[in-house]
Amino acid sequence: MNLRYLVPALGIIAVSIPVASAADTAAAAPVVTFDGWIDNKLTISSANYPADLPATSKNEKATEVGFANESSLKANIKVSDSVSGKINIWLSPADGTGTSVVDVRDAYLNVVVNNDLTWQTGKYERPIGWISPEPTGLYTVNNSLIGYTNIYGNDVIGTNITWAQKGVPLWGSFHLTNGYFTPADSASVTPKSAFGAPNSKVATRGNSDLGFGLDLTWNLPGDGNFVTLDLADDPHGGLPANYLLTAPGGVVIPALDEGGNALLVGLNGQYNVIKGLLVAAEVVMLQVGDAKDAGATVTNTGGRRTQGLILANYALPKGTASFPISFTGEIQMIEAKGKYAGADTEKATEETIAVLTNPTNSTWFGLNGELSFTQYTDGTTGFNKINAIVLSIEAILSF
Repeated sequence: MNLRYLVPALGIIAVSIPVASAADTAAAAPVVTFDGWIDNKLTISSANYPADLPATSKNEKATEVGFANESSLKANIKVSDSVSGKINIWLSPADGTGTSVVDVRDAYLNVVVNNDLTWQTGKYERPIGWISPEPTGLYTVNNSLIGYTNIYGNDVIGTNITWAQKGVPLWGSFHLTNGYFTPADSASVTPKSAFGAPNSKVATRGNSDLGFGLDLTWNLPGDGNFVTLDLADDPHGGLPANYLLTAPGGVVIPALDEGGNALLVGLNGQYNVIKGLLVAAEVVMLQVGDAKDAGATVTNTGGRRTQGLILANYALPKGTASFPISFTGEIQMIEAKGKYAGADTEKATEETIAVLTNPTNSTWFGLNGELSFTQYTDGTTGFNKINAIVLSIEAILSF
C-alpha cells in the first residue's frame, strides 16, 4: 500500500540491512524516535447506517451530524542494525459510554536474520487486505464500507517470518497467530496455573487451534506496482458478526463457545497507469464453517461473505494548482449470507468520490473531503433497504 501523501519519515526503522557485528553494536544505546498523526472528521449522513434499518417502511430518512477524533503515537526503537521494535498506540477521546479508549495496535520486535529473512514477533496491525489500517495510508477519508475490522480480521498477536531477496520480485510472509477473526484473537494468553485450570479456548486461542496466514506479493515493473495474495485459516475463528453486515430482524445469533473454521482468500493489487494515476482492485472471500458449543457442532451457524473494490486516484501534475490535490473514485460491493435459520442474503454497495489536498504545501497537513452513496438491502424481507448519502470533511496532521 502506498501512502496517499508522504508521511514524514521521522523514526522509520529499516529492517532490510545486514546484521552488524557485536563489536559494532554492543556499546550503542537504543535509539527511540516518535511519530504519529491526529485525525479529525466532520460527518453529515442522511441515515444512521446500519442502525436505522426500518421495520415497517421501505426507506427511513434521518440526518446525523457529528464529529470524530482519533490519534496515534508511535515509538520506534532501534537497538542495532539487526534488532528494532515498535509500539503504536491509538487514542480515542471516548467510546459509546463516554470512556476514553487506548488501543495498542502494535507492540512488536523485528530481528533481521540475514539479508533475505526478517523475523517479527508481538502484536501487529492485521496483515490482511489492501485498505490501509492507518488514515495516512488511505486514498479516501473513511476506511470505507469494507473497512478493516470485519473481514480483514483483528489485529493479531503472534509471529511471522518474511522472505525478501534483493532482485527477486516475489516476496512473502508466513504468520502464526492466536487467530484472526474474533476479539479474543488479539488477547494475550495467560499461562496455566499450577493451582488452577487454564483459561477457556475462547479466552486464550493460543492453547490450540492457532491461526495460519500467508501473504505473497509480486512486485510488478515500475515503482509501487504489485499484486498480493492473502490466505488465512483460523480453525475456530468465525462468528456470524464477522461476515454478516447486520443481525437480520428476528434472528437470534447463538452465543457459542467457538466459531467455525474460517478460511479467507484475497487477491489485491495496484498499478500506476500513467504518472499521477493509480488504479487498485481487490476481491476477498471469507467462508466460515459451523460453530461449536461446549465441543459439540451447532449446525447451520456458518456462512460466507464476498466483497470487492475498484479504486482510482489521480494527482494533479505539480504546478497545476497552488498546492497538491488528488481525486479518488471508488466502488465497493459486499454480499453476505449465513446458513442459520432465517438468514437471508445481504447486499451492500458504495460509490465514493474524494478530494485530498495539502493546502499549506506541506505533507504534514491534509484537508480532505468525501461524498459517498451507500445502498443496503436485506434480500429476504425486501423492505429492509437503506440509501444513505454521507459527506465527510477531514483535517489530519501527521508528525
